[in-house]
Amino acid sequence: MIGTLRKHSQWLWAIIIVVVIISFVVFFSPDARLGRGAGNADYGTLYGEPVKREDLLQAYADARLGYFLSTGQWPDRDERARMFGFNLDGEARQRLLLNHQLKEHGIDVGESAVAQEIKNIFTDQQSGAFNLQRYDSMLKQHFAPVGISEAVFERFLRNELGRQQLTRMFGLTGKLISDRAADGFYRRENESALTEFVFLANSNNLTKVKLDDAALRTYHTNNLATYRISERVQVHYVYFPYTNYNAEADKTLNADTNLPAVMKQYYETNQFRFRETNGTAKTFEQAKEQVRNEFRDRTAARLGQKAAAEFANEVFSLPNQAASLLTVAAKKGLAVKVTEPFTEFEGPKLTNAPANFAQTAFALSAEEALGQMLAGLDGTYLIAFKDRLKPVDPPFNQVKAKVTEDYRRSQASELTMQEGNNLVKAANTALAAGKSFKDACKQLGHTALEVPPFNRAARNVEIVESRGLSTEEVRDLAFSLAAGKVSNFRQASSGGFVLFVKGFQPVTDEQVKTELPKFAESLRDNRANYAFREWLSREVERSGAMGGLQQAKRGE
Repeated sequence: MIGTLRKHSQWLWAIIIVVVIISFVVFFSPDARLGRGAGNADYGTLYGEPVKREDLLQAYADARLGYFLSTGQWPDRDERARMFGFNLDGEARQRLLLNHQLKEHGIDVGESAVAQEIKNIFTDQQSGAFNLQRYDSMLKQHFAPVGISEAVFERFLRNELGRQQLTRMFGLTGKLISDRAADGFYRRENESALTEFVFLANSNNLTKVKLDDAALRTYHTNNLATYRISERVQVHYVYFPYTNYNAEADKTLNADTNLPAVMKQYYETNQFRFRETNGTAKTFEQAKEQVRNEFRDRTAARLGQKAAAEFANEVFSLPNQAASLLTVAAKKGLAVKVTEPFTEFEGPKLTNAPANFAQTAFALSAEEALGQMLAGLDGTYLIAFKDRLKPVDPPFNQVKAKVTEDYRRSQASELTMQEGNNLVKAANTALAAGKSFKDACKQLGHTALEVPPFNRAARNVEIVESRGLSTEEVRDLAFSLAAGKVSNFRQASSGGFVLFVKGFQPVTDEQVKTELPKFAESLRDNRANYAFREWLSREVERSGAMGGLQQAKRGE
């Protein structure tokens, strides 16, 4: 099918997926999770039937591709995957279920639809055309190194298109929203709150705090955990900086007669990365040195990792003790350094230390002293256990300066809260007497600030954000109050605030007439997606898909 596209396409493609592959090899295969041999492994069940290994492998491939096309990185190598709670195993099981549902409902996406989807994805938005060469480059440079073939990519798109049909099928109930109901939702979401607020800063009360030694000592005693020095470790380490291999990398590149053509192809695939400071694109000649430096750095990193791996293999061939690292390093004339003691959460004071350095170090002991290779941005580490230091509660005199600072801030916050509570009482009294919120604030020496009107979708109200407050908190508080009401004092990290709701401003009929059609369409789409997710959640539970995940994990 794509072969037909190649034969007849004369368009200029422009890839919209912005991807930079930093390393040459990216772990892709889910075999590590599923086990290397097919054997009689138990991969769980789906609707009471055993899960086939090949089906689960396809689901893993689709899950990785989905993440890659959304973020430009493979989940195995992207720290954001962990930070954002991306669960590859769970995503794969969910896709396994959806692929099963596609078969159950006879949804079969044709090749022409897949071909059209490829055109849609890679068509330049300005010229309306796409470049076949760039599609080929994507397959070779981004997919081939991780084992993704063109057929796998096409199958992924076929499943995605089928998934869209399932969404329409099971999300249909969500679209059944009348125009009248949509009108009500629109008016509610777009009415504006008219508010005033007073911000009270903790910093204004710092000078009012009285300090005495007895109070500081009591504060220290009551907050010992705050000043406790957590458990720390020290490790030996041998470091392989990639820059040490620049000269060897240059020799390797100079010997490659095909290098100019490869550099040119790389430039064409990644033109968006080579720009002047004013944003204009560089020509290949202008970017050539930068491209070659990237090739040199990547080659040097590969050589550095290879040298580190050879060193590690020799170390790991000896007993699992710190002495093994020291012995092999001495034999090879490599420097062994020792970190300062560090906690698991702060990590070592090393420039660009890998994110998993501290976690790996804390898993070591005198009996199991050798850690895995730790590849960073500019070098690779091999570490060995040296010492573990127990938690320590430092004496008062050692942390007096920090205790004094914390005590002053704590007491200033207490004074701010007292001011805020007094302001709320005074404001309610003044409003009951027919006075204004601003006058009540002024009598206590505070200034009430007018907030520009905002609706329930507000994300950034400048006058609120500039005081270190959360727009979302102020917004939600405003719409939880009735017109003419004053909020309680709400604390924030920098102080706190009191909010007064003067009233609510409805949207105009003209605005409703203009914007309701688009809003209604978006509302129906959102409700359809919600209905689909509800259906999917029920099916996941009914099918036992995630239970199968636990079975598979127990079988590893």
